[in-house]
Amino acid sequence: MSPLDPYIKRLIYLFGLVYFAQGIAQASGLLSQPLSFYLKEVMHLDESQSTSYLAVLTIPWVIKPLYGLISDFIPLFGYRRKTWLLLLNVMSALGFCWVVGMPSGGPLVTALIFTAVGTAASDVIIDALMVENGQKYNMVGRFQAVQWFWFYAAQIVTSLAGGWLASMADPESGLRTAAMITMVAPALVAVFTWFTIREDKAPMNLEQLKTTAGGLRQVFKSRLLWAAVLFMAFWNFSPSFGTPMYYHMTDKLHFSQSFIGQLGAIGSVGSLLGAWLYGAFFAKRTLNFQLIFSIITGAIGTFAYLSVVALTPYTTYLVIAFAFVFGAAGIIATLTTLTLAGRACPEKAEGFTFAALMSVHNGFAQLSAIVGSWMFVHWFDRQLPPLIIVSGVSTLLCFLLLPTLKDLRK
Repeated sequence: MSPLDPYIKRLIYLFGLVYFAQGIAQASGLLSQPLSFYLKEVMHLDESQSTSYLAVLTIPWVIKPLYGLISDFIPLFGYRRKTWLLLLNVMSALGFCWVVGMPSGGPLVTALIFTAVGTAASDVIIDALMVENGQKYNMVGRFQAVQWFWFYAAQIVTSLAGGWLASMADPESGLRTAAMITMVAPALVAVFTWFTIREDKAPMNLEQLKTTAGGLRQVFKSRLLWAAVLFMAFWNFSPSFGTPMYYHMTDKLHFSQSFIGQLGAIGSVGSLLGAWLYGAFFAKRTLNFQLIFSIITGAIGTFAYLSVVALTPYTTYLVIAFAFVFGAAGIIATLTTLTLAGRACPEKAEGFTFAALMSVHNGFAQLSAIVGSWMFVHWFDRQLPPLIIVSGVSTLLCFLLLPTLKDLRK
């Protein structure tokens, strides 16, 4: 056995813990459903207002390349990774602590911004650490598998727990309890990071930072890169009906908060299956096949929700089936777009360019949510069918962009 084996094992535990913690602490984690219920019942925000209120939380995810550049070239107390991870996860923990102790009507979104910055920047730095050590020990695939497994495992737990918190307590208590539990996740990461990562001290290198920043101008002259940016932007921009559907399930279908949480858990189980299917089957097929499959299943999945707009004896069974099947199809589509992003990255600028493409992904996904909720309230008079149809048609229009990606689709 190599003397490095114990360190590799510690890294595997670290990557698993960090992604499990991210599954808990991200906006889609434990706080998600209690927060949505709080905005609806306590702050009395409608679908459009609720989505817009939280839109600012996307900004920390849109500027992800900045965190990578800072961590790469500006060490904190001599370290490029471990001290930044310690600081950022402490910031996240304090943000959730702020939510716990916040008086009614306090600056909730301000506290949540601290958690979003800490979580997003920590995500970038842990990925950089994964790539560095994965290449060094030839463990990139193993590390990635560990990360995504534990992320979706966390999503299953948080969906069930979040639904229970939203249904068993008044909205304010549910939100505070969710924040209190979530606070533990980044705190554990901060401690585990400090005692796990083996890293040599590095000097500040502002000259190299300036050189790199100047060289990045050449990156964005790539035609294929801009084709990938356009596709990812359009793919994520189809008007989302996630928030309107949550309100619809609560007010019109009269689903309990606990059941809505269970649907999220079922979707995450489907995502685990989809991730396995992608590695076992789809990753071996051409990117062209993957993109066509994702567009078709994305449109079918969207149109399928027309069948659950009205409450029927079969509605409950249908939404359970949709959560599982389209949870699997959704992660296949996500991994397909990540593969597209990876292939579009020019050599010697992979890290920054990939982070930039993920910023496009995150930014347009949030814009989609805002536009979808706005259209639902102001254009469609809170009627779901026209919004679902617009979203499905927008997904199908992605076929028009496939010719621009011909050099990447082999």
